[in-house]
Amino acid sequence: MPRYEYVCGACNKDVVIQHLSDEVVSKCPECDKESSLTKKLTTFRTQEKPSKRGSKVGETTEDFIKSSREELRHQKKELQKKR
Repeated sequence: MPRYEYVCGACNKDVVIQHLSDEVVSKCPECDKESSLTKKLTTFRTQEKPSKRGSKVGETTEDFIKSSREELRHQKKELQKKR
């Protein structure tokens, strides 16, 4: 699922939200204000380490899974803090 960057006009925080391209997100996950998000202009994510270009597909996939797990853990902790 694609990730989109937004800035909240109410709390001035930058947030990254995963959603489908045709979904409309208007509520800030940080301050819960409606209609306060503005989508930021972003570029496609490219490979960060040029040395990885010669790596095997399995290694690249494993790295992606590890980083995704870490990001999900972080998002889960943030959600638990809000409860």
